[in-house]
Amino acid sequence: MSITFIILLVLICQVWLLSYFYPKQVVKRINYVLTHCPENDYPKLYFVSSERIITIKHTYQILNYVLIFIGLGLIFYFSFIVSDYNKYINILDDLPLLFGIAQFVPLFILEILGYKHLKLMRQQQTQTTRKAELQPRHLFNFIPRYQVILAVLTYVSFIIYELVISNFTLNTDAVIKIGTVTMVNIMFTAIGMANLYGKKRDPYQENNERNKQTKFVLQSLLFISIFMTIYLMVHSWVNMYELNYVEVLIDSLYFQILALFSIGALIGRNKIDDMNFDVYKADSIV
Repeated sequence: MSITFIILLVLICQVWLLSYFYPKQVVKRINYVLTHCPENDYPKLYFVSSERIITIKHTYQILNYVLIFIGLGLIFYFSFIVSDYNKYINILDDLPLLFGIAQFVPLFILEILGYKHLKLMRQQQTQTTRKAELQPRHLFNFIPRYQVILAVLTYVSFIIYELVISNFTLNTDAVIKIGTVTMVNIMFTAIGMANLYGKKRDPYQENNERNKQTKFVLQSLLFISIFMTIYLMVHSWVNMYELNYVEVLIDSLYFQILALFSIGALIGRNKIDDMNFDVYKADSIV
């Protein structure tokens, strides 16, 4: 099996997984809520109309269809039109990375709209009686201590690794990589602390559901931090030996594994039909 065929297979898999398979699962979850939790019976769930939600869903689908078309078009072009890969190798080795970022954009937009929706929930909530959560929300109640230690050790190892391969001189490339990983980890820490100690994003969410969500978020952030750091170490090694074709593979696999342990894990762990939507029903009139 040639390296060209393997690259082609991996790139097709990236287009299918990130722009077709997982978006299809997201749309299924939206359709489930629209079908099983109609607006009249679950008014606390709809701070924008169901028609607007359907429009957002269709826009999300169209964006992913466009990305499928672009992705397959690029694969076709570089597979059947381009005769000499070496002329385009500097473009090819960055293409899966740039396209992977683009593939996450529709989901990122959906996440922003979801955040705004939850903000409206909090602003318009009229419930005055709140249930206190008895379990203390401490970090190690949600994730094992060894996972945090592993993330810290991976980060320290990355800094040492970058310094070693740059002969302990802080060149531009090393500064950018170390600075980027540091800033991302600071951002992840802030997101994690907000989920752990901040106010409920969803004011109607039950405490056990919130705890499950917090655990998932913290574990996901730790995994992404560790995985991203290891990826950058491998990326530096590949660049050092100018293994361009290997770079194409690891860039594509990076986003696929990232999607598997973020979107895939979220969908797999939080089954939509297991969620309690009764909290969004209209208040009973006595």
